[in-house]
Amino acid sequence: MLVYSNIIVGSGPSGYLAFKKLNKKSLLITGETQKKIFTDNVHPKIKLKLNKKTNKISDLIYSKKNNFSIYSTSEVGGLTNYWGKQFFDYKENEYWPKKIFKKFTEYKKNLEIINKLYVSIKSEVIKKTSVKNLLINQLTPPILKTPVLNKGLLKKEFKKKLVEDRVISFKKIKKNLIEVITENKIFYCKNLILCAGPIGNALILLRSFPNINYLKFKDDNPRIIFGLIVGKKKYHHSKDTKLMDFDIIKNNRLAIYSTIYRVDPDHFNIYLKPFIKIFKKVLSKIFFYGQFWVSGEYNEIKLKKNNDIFHLSAKTINSQKNNVSIIKKLNNIGFKVLKIINLNFAYGFHYHCLQINYKGKLYLINEFISKVNLKNNVFCFDSSVIDKIFLKPPTKTYLATTNYLVEKFIKKNSDNLKL
Repeated sequence: MLVYSNIIVGSGPSGYLAFKKLNKKSLLITGETQKKIFTDNVHPKIKLKLNKKTNKISDLIYSKKNNFSIYSTSEVGGLTNYWGKQFFDYKENEYWPKKIFKKFTEYKKNLEIINKLYVSIKSEVIKKTSVKNLLINQLTPPILKTPVLNKGLLKKEFKKKLVEDRVISFKKIKKNLIEVITENKIFYCKNLILCAGPIGNALILLRSFPNINYLKFKDDNPRIIFGLIVGKKKYHHSKDTKLMDFDIIKNNRLAIYSTIYRVDPDHFNIYLKPFIKIFKKVLSKIFFYGQFWVSGEYNEIKLKKNNDIFHLSAKTINSQKNNVSIIKKLNNIGFKVLKIINLNFAYGFHYHCLQINYKGKLYLINEFISKVNLKNNVFCFDSSVIDKIFLKPPTKTYLATTNYLVEKFIKKNSDNLKL
């Protein structure tokens, strides 16, 4: 029986980073599946890049009650195949994962490591506009210059250590031996490292532990805006990027973060795409669209399993409806907001803070792992462990967290070998 030192589940940014740091003794199970699903209930942006039926999405669960779906991406790269490549780090007076890093200097040190691995433009304020008791700051979009994950290189360089399969469940066989069951095979390892994101991890845990009552995780709550560009432009538009970033500050605190996109035919379906291509220049002068996030609120998504049926529900926590209208202050810099649209639950794609209700008590994921006596053999190094995120895209913070936790794991194993 072949026993691997480490099996890493998930090939998104966190799984890939963990694998690169541990690859000499590791196997990476990517999450790819042979089963195909219909993409009717997949986010429109993702659906644009997929066929009507695809095996690049797995475990799609639909909530008829709340009219939304969750699913795992079952391909190398995960959600990085669809994201906007904004790479923010957070300042000391913003929210960063204090429960994990304890000190801001530790968080900053790990950000610097990520900066060397993944080069990006720095986010800086390039223009300020005062509007009564508000301040509108335009920011340089911190666009990533290189891919977080090169799929071709990964498959070529680590071919023998890459398994294109999907984990179903796992169980501890004996001390320091975990059995990992996939769609096609059974593997064995000393350490199982979960990096499949809150959705992927949640589904694996639900299939592995029948005594779990339910799981829940957090996501941000973006809204869409549409409008007209009016009057003299009072903002700077870089030719090098497809978007503009704005902070709206109220009473010295960030109230809203917004991204406004340049008109791009790839954002539209096959019926509108030809029209957008023809009239792109004209539309870019009169029309805009984008997203925004309001400080203090987030969505909570709950998943439970009865027999073999998954049930899904969601709600918004700390809804800030009174502050939503602040986005209309963009009118003062030439963006006349005409329409605000609430998005479906789970459309934020900044999933984090996986919590497990086990035998009537709620645990954070690492607390649960300890509760079921797996803390020496099962680990989680992705956003599932982060209890709270800031308004702006958190991918760099997710990677800094993964780096920090993997380094601790390496040090612990090294210390154990010396004993």
